[in-house]
Amino acid sequence: MSKYSKLREYLRNISGNRVILTFREIESILESKLPESARTYREWWGNDSYHTQAKNGWLSAGWEVSSVNFSTETVEFLRIGELGHRLDGKDDKAILRKESSEISWKDFEEIARVVMSEYFGVELKERYIPGHPKTFDLVSEDGKVVGDAKFLTMVRGERIPPSKFMEISGHVWMLEKVNAERKFLVFGNDIRVPKEWLKRYERFVKGVEFFFIDLKTKDVIKLP
Repeated sequence: MSKYSKLREYLRNISGNRVILTFREIESILESKLPESARTYREWWGNDSYHTQAKNGWLSAGWEVSSVNFSTETVEFLRIGELGHRLDGKDDKAILRKESSEISWKDFEEIARVVMSEYFGVELKERYIPGHPKTFDLVSEDGKVVGDAKFLTMVRGERIPPSKFMEISGHVWMLEKVNAERKFLVFGNDIRVPKEWLKRYERFVKGVEFFFIDLKTKDVIKLP
C-alpha cells in the first residue's frame, strides 16, 4: 500500500470542498517526511496520475491541488466533481467540452491555459513580466513557468507559412530571454507547423520546450 493512501483517506473524510494543509500537517498525516522535491518543485504537486503521490493521494480521493505556497509551506486542495467541474462553483473547464471544429484561436488560448496548467501542476495566466516588452499568455504566479500559445495552420492546408515561421522564431527568442525554470510554446490546430519549424531550427533553440494539444482529445504531445 502506498504511503500516500493515508492522505487519500484523510481527504475522503473532509466534509467541505476546499482545504489548506501545511507541509507539516501533511507529513503528520503520512507519518513520514515529504521528499525535498516537494518543498522545491511545483511539478511535484501536479495533478498528474503518472506520479504516485497524486494518483494514490489526492486524485484517488477526488481532490486536486489548486495552489502551493512555498513561502508559507501550504497546499490548497479543491474537491473535484463529475466531468471536471470544480465544486466551489467555478467551471473553468467548460471550454474543453467544445467541439474541435468550433474552436477559434481565442478559444485555444483558454484551452491551453487549462490544459497546460494541469500539465505543469500550476495555475497559468496571461501576465506581464517586468523587463520584457510583451505580455506572455501562460505564466505562473511565481514566474517559474512561462509560455505562449499559438494557433497556426499551413498555407491553404499544404504550404509552409513563412510569416508564421518568423513569428515562432520571435516567440522563441523572447522566451529565451526570460529567467524561468520552464519556458515553452504550445500549439494547436495543425501539428505540421511546429514540426516543420523544428526540422529547420531546432538546433538553434536553447531551453524552450515545444508542445501540441490535440483538440479532439485535449492530450498534450511533447515535440519533437
